[in-house]
Amino acid sequence: MRIMCRSLLLAVIFTGLAYAQTTNSGETDDQKSMDVARKLVGQQHAWDEASSTSTAKLVFKEKSRKKTEQGTVIAYDIVATGLPADRHYTLMTWPLNRAIAPLRGGITLNAEGRLECAGKTPADCTPKPGADPVIDIALPFAKGEPKRFALISDDQKSKALATVVAFPITAKDAGCSLDALLGTPDADVVLVTGSGFPPNTGVPMSSDSAGEVATGVWNVNAKGELASMILPQVRGKTAGDTTITVKAPTCAPKITFHWGKGTYHVE
Repeated sequence: MRIMCRSLLLAVIFTGLAYAQTTNSGETDDQKSMDVARKLVGQQHAWDEASSTSTAKLVFKEKSRKKTEQGTVIAYDIVATGLPADRHYTLMTWPLNRAIAPLRGGITLNAEGRLECAGKTPADCTPKPGADPVIDIALPFAKGEPKRFALISDDQKSKALATVVAFPITAKDAGCSLDALLGTPDADVVLVTGSGFPPNTGVPMSSDSAGEVATGVWNVNAKGELASMILPQVRGKTAGDTTITVKAPTCAPKITFHWGKGTYHVE
């Protein structure tokens, strides 16, 4: 298992390897894994920063959950706020382990900020015959899986981003919280974030990944937030559970997530 702490004081800065178990023969592969993990976490952080600092918002409002043979399918209404209503937009998605891609173009916003295919001009997307022009979406999720969306105007001047996590991996204790977010479908990379910790401090952490134990200190920024990149794999094992505990003077939240080849499944 490998852990890398990341300070949130700057945009994307990784602050040293807290734990690594490698051999000389495996250094090249380990470095490749770390480079991939850095890129994934950096992209997620940049996405979250852009979403949290923008005045424009893309809001997914859950309206139903339905159990199917393929898992739970969750339906959402989508509402955009803070975006100009006189432009056309493309709805984009960024799935796990894949590049960002368009879902639908020619979208306009109605008076309530709902996305729709108005079909009134050649530039508008057109709804199916007899269908509601308002766009909603229904999705399955795995535990801890983020589904990311962007609504971008055709002139590239306006955008709103969103990350939806239907089944969060989270723990709270005495005002502190930890969350784990999948970076890849089988949790080869996991982003652990926290909030509510004493600002501008270092907090002790410990982890147990399929019996392999690591300890370290994670940096907390001025907002009481922390973040770390976790590569939970253990040599000689193809799957397992990882438990992370962070101990502050007044709280000690603990989260557990499953990892390994073929472990991805929707809830």
